[in-house]
Amino acid sequence: MTQESAFTADDDVSAILALLTDGLRFKLGGRLVGIYLYGSLITGDYAPGVSDVDLVVVMTTALDADNFKALHRMHEGVVERYPDWHDRLELAYISAAALRSFRQQTSTIGIISPGEPFHLLQAGSDWLISWYALREDGRALLGPPIESLIDEISTDEYLRAVSEHIQHYRESVKKPHNKPALSYIILTVSRGLYTLSHGEPASKIKAAAWAKERLPHWAALIARALIWRLNPAADELTAEQIRPQVEAFVLDALGRLPQWGGSAE
Repeated sequence: MTQESAFTADDDVSAILALLTDGLRFKLGGRLVGIYLYGSLITGDYAPGVSDVDLVVVMTTALDADNFKALHRMHEGVVERYPDWHDRLELAYISAAALRSFRQQTSTIGIISPGEPFHLLQAGSDWLISWYALREDGRALLGPPIESLIDEISTDEYLRAVSEHIQHYRESVKKPHNKPALSYIILTVSRGLYTLSHGEPASKIKAAAWAKERLPHWAALIARALIWRLNPAADELTAEQIRPQVEAFVLDALGRLPQWGGSAE
């Protein structure tokens, strides 16, 4: 899929990317190494009006207080100009050195993502899945090829990280209070199982179709998760009514990890 094939006039994706790219060049100047697009616009999961834009911004140095404030104002300006993009921007700001050494040490990165305000956090090897996806599929909007900034990540290393990641949903499935979050868990676990079974990642849509065939007793729930992703009001069920079924799905699916290349705890 080409980047352009996912764009729609109604969603203003091209305009958003251009506005962000121009803003980042202005705000960061010589500290900007590159801007990289990855996520749903690349994998084929992009849903107009729903999906977010995933960008990684690589810099020569970590964010300082002045840059943080300037970038925060820029994010707010983008959303003021395009209100439909409220809570749909996902940007990670990281230095080139931190990206190169993420296995060996944690580093401070800046994050804005759906449901979270712009903030700083410590990131290290726990970000391996994101950096693998970025290295494999990321496209440069500005700067050198992304594979020149991230050391190679082996398939085995990636699959171990996927197995560990989806097992966390045994507990985290108890926390979400809305249907889109529960939908995300169903589709993420399905995608994790697909990845472990095939040794490669897939879009949520492709993984969901596979999971419905491999887990036919959960096919209806997976199909509803795809609907909730786009339209949480499609039925009258509440998150609390759905949660027991989602918890049962997660426990059943994760119990099958050994047969699909993962390890059950």
